[in-house]
Amino acid sequence: MDVLDAVRVRTVWDIRLWRTSTYVPFYSGDNLAATLGPRYEYHPEFAPTAEILAAYKDGRITWPDYERMYRELLATRHPTDGIDPATFDRICLLCTEKSAAQCHRRLAAEHIVDHFTDIEIVHL
Repeated sequence: MDVLDAVRVRTVWDIRLWRTSTYVPFYSGDNLAATLGPRYEYHPEFAPTAEILAAYKDGRITWPDYERMYRELLATRHPTDGIDPATFDRICLLCTEKSAAQCHRRLAAEHIVDHFTDIEIVHL
């Protein structure tokens, strides 16, 4: 919460496929929703499919393959359609990877920036 408050995050968007955490129960969606209240939102439209995620985790596809497949998924889902650009003011995309380098949250952020002007990506 301190980090979120320090950078004035208005809303945390949980974009994970599964909102549960075996190893860190606090990180489960229900617990985050209880802690963050209205600052927490679940946005599965930005989550990868189970098939894409499993293929990457199992080593059947490479990171460049994952990127391509995830970007294609977003192109078919159109997750930003109908969203007021002001909605993206000070949101934090939440996932489980420590680094955004090989995480779909970076790709989701880039997708958002591609569809709206004057949005800056800051990785926490």
